[in-house]
This record gives sequence, structure tokens and C-alpha cells, in this order.
Amino acid sequence: MAEDTTSVPVNVPLEWLPWHDGAQSRLETAMAGGRLPHGLLLHGPDGVGKELFATVLAAGLFCSGRRDGLTPCGACPECSLSKAASHSDLHWLRRPEDKKSIGVDAVRETCEQLGMTSMRGGYRVAIVTPAHLMTVNAQNALLKTLEEPAPRTLLVLITSRPSGLLATLRSRCQRVEVPRPPAAQASAWLAEQLGSEPSYRLLDLAGGAPLKALMLAPHFADLEAQMTGLLEALFGGRSEVTRIAADMMGEGLPTRLDWRSAVGAGGAAWRPSYSEWNRGSRPGSSLPAASCQDAGVCQTRTG
Repeated sequence: MAEDTTSVPVNVPLEWLPWHDGAQSRLETAMAGGRLPHGLLLHGPDGVGKELFATVLAAGLFCSGRRDGLTPCGACPECSLSKAASHSDLHWLRRPEDKKSIGVDAVRETCEQLGMTSMRGGYRVAIVTPAHLMTVNAQNALLKTLEEPAPRTLLVLITSRPSGLLATLRSRCQRVEVPRPPAAQASAWLAEQLGSEPSYRLLDLAGGAPLKALMLAPHFADLEAQMTGLLEALFGGRSEVTRIAADMMGEGLPTRLDWRSAVGAGGAAWRPSYSEWNRGSRPGSSLPAASCQDAGVCQTRTG
């Protein structure tokens, strides 16, 4: 999946996800010490809720009823506007559907909005997602805003690819990671959302990203049946590679390729579950658990 899949629906509760606590705590500590940055680089894999995190963060800054920390009260007029996705001091900048990138004109317009007087007398927040799709000129246009920030403003850049941003832009932002949660936490959250215990293979397919797994869940059983049937036909000698490839083409091909990548190479030699990898149980590998996960690559080693 190319982009984060966690766009925030209107009128959902403004609540942090369980695995957001580390990033939340870091920003709350900065807030308490008067060190909340003007530029925030929010990074992590797709499907972990980076956009939701940014939305709750903005709502917390706007909230007139919160106490300590950055958790919005959910009941004040500011929170009502935030839950309805209609707060006048929150500005989202996304890639237009008919474009491949975020252009400089759109960035300049967002910077102008961020520099205006608050409509509600509080913070002004702009969120750019996915930030790595900004053109070079667009990224350069942000630099002046970050070099000379207006008071009580926050610019949030959301990305799964920090390396796609200019080094000068990254250096002017505080980096905060929203990581994949531990397998047990991800599975427990997913079970709560689905109302039943999910297959560990669902989290495997989603690369351990809970919101991506939630999106895939309605189609997972059909995908499993289709792909298992194709592989059994291939390794059982009942079908040729060219026929299997033809059957995999068409709509949904990226997900089918993700499924194939998740099962290891060859016959019944299924790849260990995500939970096993997360615990460090990796046949043929002497790498510690964190090394493979931090690198973003988990492969079964057969040599």
C-alpha cells in the first residue's frame, strides 16, 4: 500500500490509539516544558494511524476544556468542531486526486492560512500528508514558514518516507515516530474492532499495521482462499506459472503480491507469523528482533 490508509472519518471520537502513547507522551512533555515545536515530522509505516494522531493532537491544542496533557476533552465547542472536521484553524493539505504530487502553489496557500489570525483565538495547525509527495519547490516554500514561525502555530508533516524530504526541511522539524505496535497489542486492538480474534495471517498481510489489517479484514477470507488455491494448484502440478500469473493480474494485484510475499518461498514452507517475528523467533536468522523490524524488512532465511 503506497499511502497511509487512516484518513479520519467525520464525527469519530477523538482518541489516541493504544500504541500512540509513546509519541503522545513525548509531545506532552515538550508542551509542559514550553518546548512544543513549530514544525513536527510525524513518521512511521502506513496503517498505524499517523493522520489520526495528528487530528487528535490538533484537537488537543484547540481544546478549551482539557486539563493536563494534550488529550482533548471531547465536550467543549472546540472539540465539537474538531469531531465534525470543521475547525476553522485546522488546515489539511493532501495530494489532489488528479495529481502525482503536492505543488508549490498549494503549499504557499497553506502557509498563508497558517500565518493568518486564529479564527477561534487559539492555535493554528496545518497538516501536510503525505509530505514526501511535495515537489522540491513546494518543500522549499515551507522553509520560510519554519524559519520564521508565527506564534501558536504548528506545521505537521506526515510521511512514511522521511528520506523523501529535503534534509534542510527535516532539520527544522522535530521528528516523532508512530511505530508499529507489538503483535499482541495489535492483535488485541484488531479483535476489539472486529468482534472476534483475527487470524495472525491478517496482521502478517498488513505488515503488522493494525489499521491496514482492519481495512483488509472484510476481504481476507476470500483472498486466503483464492491465493491458497492458486499455490496448491501450482505446487501440486495442476497449473503452470503463466496461468497462475494471469489469474493474479487485475484489480487487487498489489494486495495479492503482498500476500505472496508474506508466505515465504516455496510450497508449504510458510513464513513465520508476524507475532513470531516480533518475539524474535526467526529460523535461520541471528539478527535480534529490533534489527529486522527497524529495517522494515522481514524475510525468512533459508541459507
